[in-house]
Amino acid sequence: MKTIFAVILAAMVSITSVAQTITGKVMDENNSSLDYVNVVLLKADSTYISGTVTDQNGVFLFEDAQGYPKHIKISSIGYADKILDIPSTGDFGIIVLEPTTVMLGEVVVKSNRPVTAIKGDALVTNVAGTQLEHAGTANDVLTQVPMVLGRDGKFEVFGKGTPAIYVNGREVRDINELAQINSADIKNVEVVTNPGAKYDATVKSVIRIRTKRPQGEGFSGTLREVAALQKYIRNIDQANLKYRTGGLEVFANFGYLTGKFQSDQSVVMTTRSKSLWKETIIQRGSMRSSDFYGKIGLSYLLNDNHSIGAYYYNRMTEMKSHHTGLTTMLSDGELFDKFYLNRHAVNKTLPSHYTNLYYNGQVGKLGIDFNADYLWSKYKNPVTNEELSETHESSYITSIGVSHSRMFAEKFVLSYPVLNGEIELGEEYTSSRYSSLYNTDAEIVNDANSRVDENNIAAFLELHQSFGNFNVGAGVRYEHVSFDYLDNGKKNDDQSKAYNNVFPSLSLSTMVKNVQLSLSYTHKTQRPNYSDLNGTIDYVNRFTLESGNPYLKPEKIHTVEHTGAWKQFFGQVNYIYKKDPILRTTHPYDDNGEIKLITLANYPKIHSLEAFIGSRFQVGIWQPVVNVGIMKQWLTIDYMDGYRKLNNPVGIIQFQNAIHLPGDIWMNIDLQWMSEGDEKNSHRGSSSYMNVKLYKAFFNKRLGVSVEADDIFNKGNYGVTMLSRDVSTVKHTENLNRSFVLTLQYTFNSSRDRYRGKGAGSNEKNRF
Repeated sequence: MKTIFAVILAAMVSITSVAQTITGKVMDENNSSLDYVNVVLLKADSTYISGTVTDQNGVFLFEDAQGYPKHIKISSIGYADKILDIPSTGDFGIIVLEPTTVMLGEVVVKSNRPVTAIKGDALVTNVAGTQLEHAGTANDVLTQVPMVLGRDGKFEVFGKGTPAIYVNGREVRDINELAQINSADIKNVEVVTNPGAKYDATVKSVIRIRTKRPQGEGFSGTLREVAALQKYIRNIDQANLKYRTGGLEVFANFGYLTGKFQSDQSVVMTTRSKSLWKETIIQRGSMRSSDFYGKIGLSYLLNDNHSIGAYYYNRMTEMKSHHTGLTTMLSDGELFDKFYLNRHAVNKTLPSHYTNLYYNGQVGKLGIDFNADYLWSKYKNPVTNEELSETHESSYITSIGVSHSRMFAEKFVLSYPVLNGEIELGEEYTSSRYSSLYNTDAEIVNDANSRVDENNIAAFLELHQSFGNFNVGAGVRYEHVSFDYLDNGKKNDDQSKAYNNVFPSLSLSTMVKNVQLSLSYTHKTQRPNYSDLNGTIDYVNRFTLESGNPYLKPEKIHTVEHTGAWKQFFGQVNYIYKKDPILRTTHPYDDNGEIKLITLANYPKIHSLEAFIGSRFQVGIWQPVVNVGIMKQWLTIDYMDGYRKLNNPVGIIQFQNAIHLPGDIWMNIDLQWMSEGDEKNSHRGSSSYMNVKLYKAFFNKRLGVSVEADDIFNKGNYGVTMLSRDVSTVKHTENLNRSFVLTLQYTFNSSRDRYRGKGAGSNEKNRF
């Protein structure tokens, strides 16, 4: 009997050691959960068994772990490695990682977590626990994130254009929202430069902002006042209010922007027809803008696994502009005409309406996410052009354009853990309409009435798995797009099209010692905006007209990307191949060829290479960041009587400095230089800027005050030369770019947003 009992006991011990569930949660020194931390199972002799990474809540899990594991090893860039014995229960509870410290002579350099690391498909910059917490708002944080260019909501990802921006999984529809997020509430920022199948096939870059865990109840809010002086004064008033009790959260955001803006530019247009025309336009003017928005909504946490919510957003804008100028026209080098321009225009958006409804939940291990969106807007643009000629007939032309946009979209996504990873399955449907009505009394231009109805049905599948130190991702997205083009209410079959496309994506990432590496491939597309498809002909001047092209085909974009990170350094190299890229071109408009029509067309192809490297340090109170990038394309176009190669590279150097002064005052000195170079069929001039900012928090960080001086040396403006077959246009903005900004922000009973709606039809909104 004793022998039988001993055998049974040994078998039970053996089974327990062979199949065991091992779990835990990894956090930093500030009690914030750490995601994408590498966790490896080891035998007693430190032999590798298997590996995984923590999820967005910092949790790791090995189900039915086999191979007699004895230890786990935890490692993450910027933190000291930890090797821990596996407890008998298999549950480690909370594991806290400590930031690393490296001695350089007598100078202490601390990583302090502001390093940019590769995590999954993203370059992640940590904000919590770093100097970026004191930046001000999400706008200010993004200006400090590697590979992100721009400010005030107008951001680009280096070489990838305008990104889709998400906050806690919900897409940002209005740039004002970024100014409503306090930097102290942000956990990290993820920049995805080669997004996979779960994103729309037209999305070429993504910025994901993740905030800290919500806390606090009752009434809370943020009041923000911004006053700026450029040549004229402008101001922004914002109020973000929130009430939370139990699982219910009700919020309301309001904002108003008003001000006057300088609008001076010079334009030199050269047109080749029977004669060589050179038109020089000097314009001086200003724009007065007013912009009001309001947003109300609620979210409700049914329990920890289920959340619902909805919001309604309304916006009204009006911009009035007045320009005067002098135009000089030369024909084959001889003066042909000189006329004076007087132009009045009003750009008015009638109340635009947008609403979102979402459900986010989890049933067992199955994750469920559903979003539905509706958008409606109307836009008016009356314009008056008066040209007073010295030697020829004067002209007085009026025009008005009215456009309507409406869209319905829904998106449904399921996720489920599989082996050492996750599978995501989803569908997205978008139905949209864009109509344009144009009336003018210009004799050479006809009135127009066009409409585009489009339906997009998409389905995607993504699978992510971990195999030891390797993380593999594969995805595929199918899209069926059909649109009808109607001219004066009648469908045009030649211009109505349907597309069926499959967009695959692959990714592989690993860690070799302390070097992170990733390699990815995606197939994307770029569909023309509705204004690009609009065949309405607009009057530019008596020799030049402009219109879209209803016959445009979508671009096809193939991208291979390689990224690496080591300690506080990271680098990235991309190869991009574009088939049927959409570029500007020109055609004769009248029979004698004197009048040229500027329009768009599909060119055969563009090849390009991009590279970007960066690093972040901390030396005492000084925290510098250095980033260097370059983009180079290979493109040849028809130009005038021959060909023109547009292969000049564009380079960028960024030098950002954060200095922690006595009295808990933060100073930022940011410098950027961008070289001249070619992008598509345009050549841009060089530009640079130097910005200085001081930030101080008062009353236990409830009141924040910042003073900024932007583009101190007024070098931010640059000229752009747009080249096409018969027309070249050189535009140069001559506005005063230097500005001074004072920002006051007061936050009371601070709490974070619980709204989990992610939105649908994201790219369609951008096309409107």
